[in-house]
Amino acid sequence: MHSPDDRAPPLLAVARIVCVLGMSLGVSLGIFLALGGWFVTAAIALAASVPFFSLMRYMEKRYMRETLGPDD
Repeated sequence: MHSPDDRAPPLLAVARIVCVLGMSLGVSLGIFLALGGWFVTAAIALAASVPFFSLMRYMEKRYMRETLGPDD
């Protein structure tokens, strides 16, 4: 069982929320634009979700590295 000290820091929670919102906006906008026939704009909207995913992966890895240490 996890102790209360094992909780993620608030900055990680905020980063997760912002990244999920950014990714969902980019993907949904891309789908709607593709359905409307705007394929180039849809591809740009879909590509806009990639930085949010990268930021979330970076923050998660950074938190795990700080929590577990380099040997784990």
